Amino acid sequence: MSKLPDDATKAYLFANTEEPVKAISRDREGANLPLLRGQWVREGEVTVGVQEPLQVDIDPEPVLRGLRSDGYFIWPARSIEPFGTSQ
Repeated sequence: MSKLPDDATKAYLFANTEEPVKAISRDREGANLPLLRGQWVREGEVTVGVQEPLQVDIDPEPVLRGLRSDGYFIWPARSIEPFGTSQ
């Protein structure tokens, strides 16, 4: 098992089934995420760190701040889509 950099943390990526939002949470089940219409569905595990590439095209620093202060970070899904290639 490889060691994560000091600023990196494991977290979980979620999407809401009714609202156009995504979230990253430290809680594997997303139990700490706010109640919204619909449900939170886990989409996978992510490593969040300043030097770690995220599977979504967002700046990791506000995500890290949210994880440290609230245990989660939420953003509008329609304005930020995952990036990468299928190759």
